Amino acid sequence: MKKLILCSIASLMFLISCTEDINLNVVGAEKKIVIEGSIENGHPANVIVTRNSPLSQTIDVNTILVTDAKVYVSNGVITDTLVLSIDSFASFPLVYKGSLVIGAPQQTYYLTVIADGKTFTSITTIPAPVELDSVWWQAQPPRDSLGYAWAHLSEPAGYGNAYKWFAKRATADRRFISPYASSFDDKFIDGKSFDFAYNRGTDPNDQATAPPEKEEDGFFKITDTVYIKFCTIDYYTAKFYTTYEAALQTNGNPFSSPVSIISNINGGGLGVWGGFGCSYDTILPPQ
Repeated sequence: MKKLILCSIASLMFLISCTEDINLNVVGAEKKIVIEGSIENGHPANVIVTRNSPLSQTIDVNTILVTDAKVYVSNGVITDTLVLSIDSFASFPLVYKGSLVIGAPQQTYYLTVIADGKTFTSITTIPAPVELDSVWWQAQPPRDSLGYAWAHLSEPAGYGNAYKWFAKRATADRRFISPYASSFDDKFIDGKSFDFAYNRGTDPNDQATAPPEKEEDGFFKITDTVYIKFCTIDYYTAKFYTTYEAALQTNGNPFSSPVSIISNINGGGLGVWGGFGCSYDTILPPQ
């Protein structure tokens, strides 16, 4: 989503002080359909369809919602017509859900979305899952009861693999959450074996953490049971998420360099259609 920001900035001269008004004129982005779709091993497809909203305007839910789209997913043999459903565990509560086509590793899936009189398509493949060797909780000094989720990965040899990390606390999170920078490829780790860690991500749709718990933000507690979902993804899915996260870091900052979010949606839409080869692990509290 491209946003053009025109800035006029007052100059500061040596030994001269002056004030000038700074005018920021934000040009509304072109109206486009935004698609966030995924299919993972053992599960049917989930697709969220919305419209983009210019940065300069207040978000109107009635405007961005697309409730009359036609959404199809095919594995080349069976075509599944997805049905609009309410899903309180999703990142967005209105999701088009499939039932006939179930994800399987190393299979290709075709997405077709018809919305606002236009047709959007995409293709993805579910890579074979790469399992973590081990997972554990480790305190983050100087804290002794707060820490990060750690894992050991033996990355398969051969460039082109990419991954995405999710985690969920058993009693505190309604869904799996990916922290910032949770997507990465094997450019620098191909064929290597190593330890790595992630902090606890935040669900933007949940209410703000109560003040007494603010010091725990970003950490898992020693008493937490943590479920890990580690997914293998393809190159274009990884590129979408890495550029999307980079854009989030600069959103609303007129002085930052613009970031182009890489999409694999054809037909003029934005977003991603991604295949996820997922494996699961559990971190239990120390006995």
